Amino acid sequence: MKMRFSINIVTGFYVIVCGSCTSINVISTGDGKMYNTHDYGVDVKTISSLLFRVKGCHDGYIRLYDGPDFSTAKKAYILLGGWGNDKCLMEPCSGCSTRYSQRYPYLNCNEMRPMWVNWTGRLLSVGEGDYVGEQMFMFTNEQRDFDVQYFAVGSGWNRVFDWEFDGNAGNLFERVVPDGWSTRQMLSSLTSNSKFKCIMSCQAMIGCRSISYQNTTNICQLYFERSRFVDIDPDNTWETWIERNV
Repeated sequence: MKMRFSINIVTGFYVIVCGSCTSINVISTGDGKMYNTHDYGVDVKTISSLLFRVKGCHDGYIRLYDGPDFSTAKKAYILLGGWGNDKCLMEPCSGCSTRYSQRYPYLNCNEMRPMWVNWTGRLLSVGEGDYVGEQMFMFTNEQRDFDVQYFAVGSGWNRVFDWEFDGNAGNLFERVVPDGWSTRQMLSSLTSNSKFKCIMSCQAMIGCRSISYQNTTNICQLYFERSRFVDIDPDNTWETWIERNV
């Protein structure tokens, strides 16, 4: 078991990964088979985004399904490192338009590359890096016609891929849209040099369920209750995040 501590920032979610998480590896052998991550302990039914690391030369496959029978389930499709590791594509649903990335070598044959997939709100986005939500290279406004229940990986062209996932995703905070500050009952107000440290302050305080952070003043407001979109006073200098139990 590998020991790690990391903080991963998700589009729409803030994930604190525990200090003693197991690292789950799935090896795809390039035979066209899709490997269901649920069978390895990576369950996506209660989350809307996933951070992972991948090592492979080209043509890595990701599919998101609405059911366990992959032959009949609705699905979204992602190709990583297609065209000889030159670009990527995605199809958010079977009848949806295909989206392509810019040309760039996204994969590496010899080292793990951190990447993420986000399917919040029936939309789909894909990016690279340790901070999910940043360095996005594919996105669509076209909505899926299903809820994601299973996440599967595979590889083509007789390529062996190593996919690595964190076995315990910890607690998540979800960003409330639109931008603005919450009008819910405040627990306390303090100064923090980043919204992520503001969220950490909330996690460390009993009874805190949501935060609002103003990036121009570094004001961090902590709240007793989970804020809803109807509670937000719109202001594009503020962001509000709520605790999401999983």
